[in-house]
Amino acid sequence: MKSSHYPKLFTKGKIGNVVIKNRIVRNSMGTYLGNPNGTVTDRQIKAYAEAADGGAGLIFMDNATPVPMTSCGLRADKDEFIAGLSLLADALKEHGAVPAMQLAHPGRDAGFVGSADVIGASAITYEPWYQAGAKLPRALSVGEIHDLVHKFGDAALRCKRAGFEVLEIHGAAGCIPTNFLSPHDNQRTDMYGGSLENRMRFLLEIIRDVKQKCGPDFPVGVKLSTDDWEPDGIRLPETIKVCQELEREGVSHLNLMGGTHATASMEMLKPNAFNAGDTQKIKEAVHIPVFAGHNVFTPEIAEQLLEKNAGDFVALGRAFLADPAWAKKAQRNQAHDINPCINCLIGCMDRGLLANTPIHCTVNPTLYKYESNPYEPASVSKNIAVIGAGPAGCEAALVAASRGHQVTLYERRSFGGAMVEAAAPESKANIRRLTTYYEEHVTRSKNIKLEKKTATYADLVNQGYQAVIVAVGGAERKLDVPGINQDNVISAMDYLGGRQDVSGDDVVVIGGGVTGAETALELKAAGKQVTIVEMMDEFLASPAQSSLVYKIAIKQAQVKVLTGLRLQEVTTKGVNLVDRFGNITTLSATAVVTAAGFVPQTSLADKLEEQTDMDIYNIGDSERVRQIYDAVHEGFVVARQL
Repeated sequence: MKSSHYPKLFTKGKIGNVVIKNRIVRNSMGTYLGNPNGTVTDRQIKAYAEAADGGAGLIFMDNATPVPMTSCGLRADKDEFIAGLSLLADALKEHGAVPAMQLAHPGRDAGFVGSADVIGASAITYEPWYQAGAKLPRALSVGEIHDLVHKFGDAALRCKRAGFEVLEIHGAAGCIPTNFLSPHDNQRTDMYGGSLENRMRFLLEIIRDVKQKCGPDFPVGVKLSTDDWEPDGIRLPETIKVCQELEREGVSHLNLMGGTHATASMEMLKPNAFNAGDTQKIKEAVHIPVFAGHNVFTPEIAEQLLEKNAGDFVALGRAFLADPAWAKKAQRNQAHDINPCINCLIGCMDRGLLANTPIHCTVNPTLYKYESNPYEPASVSKNIAVIGAGPAGCEAALVAASRGHQVTLYERRSFGGAMVEAAAPESKANIRRLTTYYEEHVTRSKNIKLEKKTATYADLVNQGYQAVIVAVGGAERKLDVPGINQDNVISAMDYLGGRQDVSGDDVVVIGGGVTGAETALELKAAGKQVTIVEMMDEFLASPAQSSLVYKIAIKQAQVKVLTGLRLQEVTTKGVNLVDRFGNITTLSATAVVTAAGFVPQTSLADKLEEQTDMDIYNIGDSERVRQIYDAVHEGFVVARQL
């Protein structure tokens, strides 16, 4: 079926001698849906079938290890695993996709997926990664290198026997070939270190072994980092040379990304399709198919990449977590119905891979949940009020309406709630797509009535509602210090929301959370001199990926950060700060921006609970201040209970 809207995206292509029905690749992402010993589960088979039903032409899901290892994926180190792998390949083929498998050894990063044996080219890793708890890798001997090469080849043959039609060697992101390719990680003095020719030797030997065992016509590609974003690491000019050499060795395709497991979270602050320039340069240097990707979330962006010749195929990962039917909806010209990835890394990374749990998605509470129909029609249609059109309220309203309930949604301001301010920085623009998605779907629903007003207690008790869902969000924490009401003091939310500007050139931001960091970066980009003041001893102490990203961004922007200090007073010339010992620090400033966090708003829900017989639910930040993930998932769960 052709697409008049995305003609290049839905044109057939070839990987080696395998015909792919369109130019959409579902990239490999560890799911943790398998058993801990690497064997296949029924839930995994359902996930593979669902992915194929979604319409992508070539599908990688989990990757497989060539050696015994506890990992987030599969194993292909023994013949006993072939049967389970064949069930996955069959599920993809029976649902219309070409089955592909990625072989991966996490190398220096193996400790993060539970392996006791952490190996690398040398006993070296990325310094911040090591400080975050990464185990120092053990340098492989030459004999161990040769043995591992053969194990890759044996595992590839097992994948071929299981029915996978395309294979890929993971040579990016910090996996074992990357450790050899990196001039920082590889400090060897033998035939596997030093020159680029030596550093790529290990990867080339893997390709030769795989091709020898699987045959010259079996498509074998490589995933590579165009640049690993680590000091003294892999850079594009060397990557281009590696790609050209891989082409000479007969690889079928090149799947390109940026960064490593340690640095890839920086993509949060990068623009959509930011890697297109690098992939285009590699495509111009080789004659085999190139997969373009990274921060590709919409069919429009994917089509543009193909039009600009930045790649022959477009590879997506997280977009298929947000909506497994991404490709099918695009082909049917239903892009507006695609549940949008907001590039937050919360469900997939913080609460998924890095938490050693099955992968989640902030905007898709149904991901890999096969226990029951998530939108089971309600046995009795109820009259329900939802207060607040933020992520919690919108999700609750839509799910409740889809189940047959009659919903009245109250919102005095605009759709999105605090997402409006959260999406103000251009690096967070993908959140705007979620706000638009909610608004379009709410206004289209026949079962939702929108009331553009503040819901009063009288409104709620006099309209015959059987249940009320309170999703009014959190309120900005107000600081009670002398001078806080001066004209030169504004809130971060007012600044990010465009309701108030910051005058002067020297600004102090009070609060070192994510909101404070985002505000500081926006002020710095506007030409201000910015100092962040955080009362805790550590700036951005949360282990979330966003904390690491903002720490790096704040350092690069040369924003000054002071910790262990509390705001004592705002003066006409600046601020007075005090530490735990009572010592005073004075900073001059023309403006003060408060980003002291948020507090829940429970009063309405409490009053309704105490004084009415309606079912009352308080969800999202109005119950407890957390993340968009919690708001969306709580809205979904509550609506299923009605």
